[in-house]
Order: sequence, then structure tokens, then C-alpha cells
Amino acid sequence: MGDPLTFVVTLVLRVAALLFLLRFVLQAVHASFYNPVCEGIVRFTNPVLEPVRKVLRPYRNLDFASFVMAWVAHMLAVTFHIWANDWPIDVFAILTDGLHTTLSLVVGIFLVAILVSIIMSWIAPQVYSPAAIIARELAEPLLAPARRILPALGGIDLSPMITIAVLLLIQRFAIGAVLPCQSWCG
Repeated sequence: MGDPLTFVVTLVLRVAALLFLLRFVLQAVHASFYNPVCEGIVRFTNPVLEPVRKVLRPYRNLDFASFVMAWVAHMLAVTFHIWANDWPIDVFAILTDGLHTTLSLVVGIFLVAILVSIIMSWIAPQVYSPAAIIARELAEPLLAPARRILPALGGIDLSPMITIAVLLLIQRFAIGAVLPCQSWCG
């Protein structure tokens, strides 16, 4: 196997995992699925998720099928990477690395959403953009508890800094402590 093929296959699997996780997170925060970006995500993920949902039913606003498919895509990416490099296959390591990467990506989605919503509030606070609306819908459920704890000081909202710090601690230490990542983990 050549490096370009490994790169392309891994990229396709990781993009699929990102789409599945975006669908999971958007549904978890009750985002509007009338948004054109959300509609596109639903259109791409539905063919795979519909059969899986017959086994893994959603519970309230948690779509377990989306999360599991993201986990499976990450495990396939790790497996392909291991296979392409002729390394020995360790099933437990593949399972834990897939879950580690999936959980880290969930935290990463929230981090990006918070950063995009901050930047959009500075640059163009009143602009209608589907991506900006999604960022706000993703960020607000995490920022609201931080705002209750620490109110705005002189018109400056410090809740994003606290939330980002907590998310980075979760991503770096909590997920890493529970699910240690192997050298090939992305």
C-alpha cells in the first residue's frame, strides 16, 4: 500500500466520522435542522444511519447510531493505518483508540464552535450565516453555565475562556487518563 492511498482512505473515514459526530452533537444540543448546513449533514449521513437506527434507537436527543458510526469510522481508519504499515493488530487498542479519538473530536467540535462564535461576535455580530448560527447553537449550551458562575465584568464575557480551559482539560487529561492513546492514535 502506498502512502497516498493510506492518506485518502484515512481522510475519507475521518471526514465521515466528523459528519456523524456533527450530527450527534447538533441533535444533542437541539440545533435547528432547517439550517442548510445541517440539512447537508443529514443528507450525507442518513443512508448509513437509517439501518443502524433499527438496532440503536435514539434516546431523547441522543442519537447513539451517529456516535457509534463515528467510533466505527475511527476504528476503521486506525485499522487501515495499522494494516498499511504492517503492524500487529491489537483489537483492544483499536477499540480504545477509536473511542479516544471520537471523544476528543466531540470536545474539538465544541472548541471550534466556541472560537467561531467568539470571532463572529467581534467581526460581524448581526450577520446571518448558517455556519455562525450552528456555532452559536453548539457553543451556547456550554457557555450558559459558565455565564451563571462568572457574570460579565465590565461588558467583557469571560465565560468562553473558562469553558475553553475546561474543555482542554477534559480533552487532554480526562479522556487521556481513561483511554490512553497508542502511538498511531490521531
